[in-house]
Amino acid sequence: SYNEFFSRKIRPEMRPIDAAPTHLIAPCDSKLTALKITPDSVFTLKHTQYTLESLLRNDALAQKYAGGYALIFRLTVDDYHRYCYICDGEKDDNIHIPGMLHTVNPVANDHYPIYKENSREYSILHSEHFGNILMMEVGALLVGKIVNHHNRARVMRGEEKGYFQFGGSTVVLLLQAGRAKIDNDILENSHENIETIVRMGERIGIAL
Repeated sequence: SYNEFFSRKIRPEMRPIDAAPTHLIAPCDSKLTALKITPDSVFTLKHTQYTLESLLRNDALAQKYAGGYALIFRLTVDDYHRYCYICDGEKDDNIHIPGMLHTVNPVANDHYPIYKENSREYSILHSEHFGNILMMEVGALLVGKIVNHHNRARVMRGEEKGYFQFGGSTVVLLLQAGRAKIDNDILENSHENIETIVRMGERIGIAL
């Protein structure tokens, strides 16, 4: 089927994983924006603005990432739609936030507050070098399902975490304050509202 074609696996040698344990790697092929988390931060995902609290629906959890970074990996249909763990660690259970999968047609957004209730799923990865990393997958219309392989488990850097079925979508990483330095080119591009094209497994920062 076309969905099988869309979500097919790439040859491993085409996406080498940076193995240095203190290097922060991209979990997926995407267009990356790195944003500092401040008390008044608002993040745009699929043409809709979120506070961290509204994205997570958990105020206490959101506070744990104050002063850190939100890394937004925007996938489009030309991207490889599988994603990996960014480091070794102990993964908590998946938390699913159900929502309406509205159209991704920007014209519709002028008439109806679409996107806010997109289906999403996140988990916390407890790691040695980067602290407690929140990894979230956000679905959209034409992404029939977010497929994550594990619940609570011991996982490894570069191991496949899951994949999106047909359509474009988004992966979000939340990093705690003082745990990582994002590479300068990514920060400079993000400051200018320019996305940086990244591939799964390549370095995007370093542990502090």
